[in-house]
Amino acid sequence: MKCEWCKVTLSVLIVVIIVGLFSYQFIDPAPPKTLKIATGKADGSYYHFGTLYHKLLKREKFDLQVIPTAGSVAALSMLEKNEVDMAFVQGGTASSKDIKNLMSLCSIYFEPLWIFYRKNETFKYLYDLKGKRLFIGGVGSGTRALALVLLKENNIDSINTTFVDLKGMSPKKALDEGKVDAIFSVISASSDKIKKLLEDKNLKLFSFQRAEAYSKKFSYLSPLTLGEGVISLDKNIPQKKTILLGTTATLVAKKSLNPDLIRLILKSVKKVHSKATIFSYQNEFPTYKYTQIPMSEDAKNYLIKGDTFLEKIFPFWIASMIDRLAIMIIPLLTLLFPLLKGAFPLYRWRIRSKIYKWYKVLYEIDSKIETLDKEELRKTKENLTELLKDIQEETKIPLSYMGEYYNLKVHANLILNKIDRLVQSLHN
Repeated sequence: MKCEWCKVTLSVLIVVIIVGLFSYQFIDPAPPKTLKIATGKADGSYYHFGTLYHKLLKREKFDLQVIPTAGSVAALSMLEKNEVDMAFVQGGTASSKDIKNLMSLCSIYFEPLWIFYRKNETFKYLYDLKGKRLFIGGVGSGTRALALVLLKENNIDSINTTFVDLKGMSPKKALDEGKVDAIFSVISASSDKIKKLLEDKNLKLFSFQRAEAYSKKFSYLSPLTLGEGVISLDKNIPQKKTILLGTTATLVAKKSLNPDLIRLILKSVKKVHSKATIFSYQNEFPTYKYTQIPMSEDAKNYLIKGDTFLEKIFPFWIASMIDRLAIMIIPLLTLLFPLLKGAFPLYRWRIRSKIYKWYKVLYEIDSKIETLDKEELRKTKENLTELLKDIQEETKIPLSYMGEYYNLKVHANLILNKIDRLVQSLHN
C-alpha cells in the first residue's frame, strides 16, 4: 500500500514541478555583487563617505568600488556614460539633459554654500561681487555649477567679473595673498577646511540676506542658520548668527539599478547619515526630500517604511533570495494545499476500489444463482471459492481499511451459504 501512496504523491509532485518551472521564468535574476560609485576628490567628503559605505557593504559580502572624480559634474558625466552605477551629486548640478536615465536614491545631508572674503571688504548681496576676482570652484565641480547659477541671477558672468583658476594653489592662500577677492565652496560644515577658514580672524563669512528668495526660486536650495558659537563655543565661532544658502548632497543612480541593491545601499547610508548635525536633526537624513533629480519609488518606499520583515531576521542575500522566489513559492503553495487536500480522498478511493471491484463479481453471482440447476450451482460454488482465494492473495490494503476487506469476505461467505441452501433444497 506504500506503493499506492507513492503513486499519489508522485502525481502531486509532478504537477508542483511543472508549475514551479513555469513560475521560475518570471523570477528576477539575482542582483550583482559589485557596483561602482563616483565621488568627488580623494580628499573630499564624498570620497570619505564612499569609503564608509564600502566598509559597511563589505560585511554583506558586497563590493562597492569607490571612484574619485573632479566633482559632481564629472561624476554625473560618468554616470551618463555608464562608467559607474551611482554617484554623489551636489544639488543644483544636474540639468535636464543629465537626468533622463537617472534617479535619486536619497538626499544625505545639507551642504552650505560658503563664501569667504577679507574683513576689510563689505559684501551685503551677491551683486556686490560684480567686477571682483572670484574663485568659484574647479571645472567639473558642483560648487562651480551652483555658483554660476546664482551669479547669473545677479547678472554676474565671466564678461563683467573675473573667475580665477588657482592652478593648484589653495583657495585660502589665494585669498590671504590678495589674488582673489572671494572664494566659493560647497562643503560639509564638519570639514576641517571650513573650520580653518572660520577661525581666521582676517576673513569674513558672507551672510545671505535674501536666502528665502533664492530657496523659493530654486527648490533644491534651503536657508540654513549658522548660530553664534555653533562651530566652537570657547572661541565663539562664528561670532554672530549667519544665514547660509544650502543645497543637499544627493545619491544618484541609473534607473536600471536593481531594486534589491537600492535597499542594501540605503541600509548602509542610514547608518552613516542618520546622526544629528549642525543643520539637521537625528534621523532627518537620509530623506526623499530636497532632490533635483526625480526619486526612485523603490528608494522612497524604503526610506518611509524601512526594512521588510525578511530583512529584519535574515542577512540581505537570504532575504533577497526568498523575496525573489516568492513569485514561485506563492503559486506553488496556493496549488499545493488543494492538491494535498485532494490527495487523501484520491488515496482512499484507490484503496477502496481494490475491494469494491470484487463486489461487482459477487453481485453478478448473487443475482443469478436462484435460476441455476444443481450442476451450475456446484460449479458456481467452486468459482466463488477460488474467488475468495484470489481476494485474499490480490487484495493488499492497509490495516485502517481492513473493515471493508472483512465485510467483503463475509458477503462472499453469505453467498456460499446461500448456494449450499439452494443445493440442499434441490436434493430434497
